Amino acid sequence: MHKTIHRLVVSILAAGACAAADAQTSDPALNVLVKKGIITEQEAKQAIADLEKEKASKTPPPVTTSPPSASPTATSAEAVERAKLWGPRDVRFFWKDGLNFESGDGKTFKGKIGGRMQYDIAGFGQDDDVRGLVGDADISTEFRRARLYTSGEINEGAPIYYILQMDFAGGDVRFTDAYLGMRDIPYLGSVQLGQMYEPFSLEQLTSDNYVTLLERAAPIETFSPARNLGIQVQNALFGDRMTYAFGVFADDENDDADGDAFESNGRVTARVTGLPWYDQESGGRRYLHVGVGGSAMDLRDEMVRYRTRPEAHLAPRYVDTGNVSAEWAYLGNLEALLTYESFSLQAEYFQTCLESSGMSDPSFSGFYVMGTWFLTGEHRPYKKSAGVVDRVKPKKNFSLSGGGLGALELIGRVSQVDLNDDAVRGGRLTDYTAGLGWYLNPNTRFFFNYIYADLNRSGVSGGTHIWQTRFQVDF
Repeated sequence: MHKTIHRLVVSILAAGACAAADAQTSDPALNVLVKKGIITEQEAKQAIADLEKEKASKTPPPVTTSPPSASPTATSAEAVERAKLWGPRDVRFFWKDGLNFESGDGKTFKGKIGGRMQYDIAGFGQDDDVRGLVGDADISTEFRRARLYTSGEINEGAPIYYILQMDFAGGDVRFTDAYLGMRDIPYLGSVQLGQMYEPFSLEQLTSDNYVTLLERAAPIETFSPARNLGIQVQNALFGDRMTYAFGVFADDENDDADGDAFESNGRVTARVTGLPWYDQESGGRRYLHVGVGGSAMDLRDEMVRYRTRPEAHLAPRYVDTGNVSAEWAYLGNLEALLTYESFSLQAEYFQTCLESSGMSDPSFSGFYVMGTWFLTGEHRPYKKSAGVVDRVKPKKNFSLSGGGLGALELIGRVSQVDLNDDAVRGGRLTDYTAGLGWYLNPNTRFFFNYIYADLNRSGVSGGTHIWQTRFQVDF
């Protein structure tokens, strides 16, 4: 009798739902049955649940990137089953120093969508002799970098990773980083293929989001290989206390990841770093980094040129060798970074030697020494797996409501590039820089730099005062 009544109720409900499309519930019929005592209120609720479940089994779930919401009358067991069905296909978005995404299971894939904007203003005060030699430098502004990128990992079957980054600064659209790779290869570590920075120099490999001053030191622009096309192997050993990277590259002079590699200069470049001291108890606030790098370049056109600016991108180039005849160019580098709480000291030395049949083999050199001190108690974080400096995070983010000041950093740097040797008289440039960095939060910075550029070239000896600021946002 009970089963018969139950089936009758379900039939009445189904018929009522079909007959009255505008009615969103069959509660009136249930109310009549409950009122006459034919069924109890509990039986009515169970009947609704059975009907909802029957409808769900016949109707495919909608396409969505998140699990469909359970109906108010769905059982907990049904909710669990739906979570099992949809969980692996979730896409979860969240913020962690940028916009991140990952699969619902946290394993199938993960990645990041980000970008950066760096807006610079610079003013110059040149000696007359310097202006006459290198050209006039006026007060100028520019978007130094305006980039969008996506990067990520696909870890199903093979640990593949990728990055694709485009730069829109200056009105042109071009590739910067554009490569893919595979991690966790036995005995090798990681292998990546595409356009990337060659493994050379601590400051070159540190992201421009994290470098301490507006521009990298002058010897880096002069000598360090930039982004080029190639294949690279890299790994971290002994608990990330040592890293190595080496690769074979071809110059991509257009920086568009689409150069004619077979007609370009070929390079073999390598870098090894060590972490002889790392105080784990300090939370990475005390460490000593050392490294060495080298590069050999086969000059296809038997010509090479070295030149640089006085650490201001809006300035003209102050020293320049012009084209120098050579078949091979060899470059060496030593690097060191000591961080002790809020203080850090960083230095690098560069030496390049040319192999030339047309003249005695010339050699050029450069160096920089930089010291920093956080007035607000932060430190320069270190990424052990790559041997580079990482993102600074203020202890208290800046807030207009009085929540914090952000992080304040004082910086001083001396750098020099010497492009004089034998018949080549490219000049010598020495830069003295003082700077203040204000980190409002991990993703927003404001810089102020003062540079005195001391030039000695072609019988001209003089200086330039440079003031420049940058507002930077990255995500």
